[in-house]
Amino acid sequence: MSDGQPSILVMEKAVRVLDCFSPDHTRLSLSDIRRLTGMPNSTVARLVRTLVASDVLQRTGDDYCVGLRVLGWASAASAGSDLLVAADPVVAHLRDVIGETAGVYIRRGTTRVAVLVKLSQRSIVYRGDVGQLMPMHLGAAGKVIMAHDEQVLNAVLVETADQTPGGSRIALDRQLEFARTNGWLLTEEEREAGLNSLAAPVFGASGTVVAAIALGGPSFRLNRAAAEEFGPLVAGSAHALSRRLGYDGAPAGQAPGGVSEETA
Repeated sequence: MSDGQPSILVMEKAVRVLDCFSPDHTRLSLSDIRRLTGMPNSTVARLVRTLVASDVLQRTGDDYCVGLRVLGWASAASAGSDLLVAADPVVAHLRDVIGETAGVYIRRGTTRVAVLVKLSQRSIVYRGDVGQLMPMHLGAAGKVIMAHDEQVLNAVLVETADQTPGGSRIALDRQLEFARTNGWLLTEEEREAGLNSLAAPVFGASGTVVAAIALGGPSFRLNRAAAEEFGPLVAGSAHALSRRLGYDGAPAGQAPGGVSEETA
């Protein structure tokens, strides 16, 4: 939260501009940025002009994209992140053993963002991108985070209230309970037809959930039978990563179990 100082307010607005860009929206016009941020025309124009002058944004015709200067920051962030350094071999191992695309997701507000992706080597695969933003309430990665963070869960429920009728809320509660009990969760075709995901939570030294390890794959391979086999492996890998980050608690979900009938 801002303390109201002008320099901090400007920084917050600049971050809002940069947050508009993603792997799915690499080029934006000024009108796009105004629409996405909700800020006045003059404010957006001034911020974008300053960001271009600083090589944080780059202008091509009437559109803008993230500038090359940011690549240096991204490299520094990757190299300096304990989570990414510790997760890289874990996620690569899961990808190689299970054969599906594996990744790490963290929370950004009421969405989740991919910070590490290891693509499957198969012909038919889920293709994720680092930086890709996705809804928290659709897919296994977001739901295992929601299962262990009540504040995030409540914020998502408020934001999606008009999308979650009574029956869906009952199914969601059962999914979250399954994730808490078993330490992993399979979701089926929630974001896209034919795409399933399997995830487990990662905890930090304080005991709070900091990320999710997730697999994404076609529904004909990453199905309930596969989840029965690989769910405990993903949960074990997530716990091993949690331990490397300083977490000294018990694994999430001690009890063995099958895939809940409510994960569809």
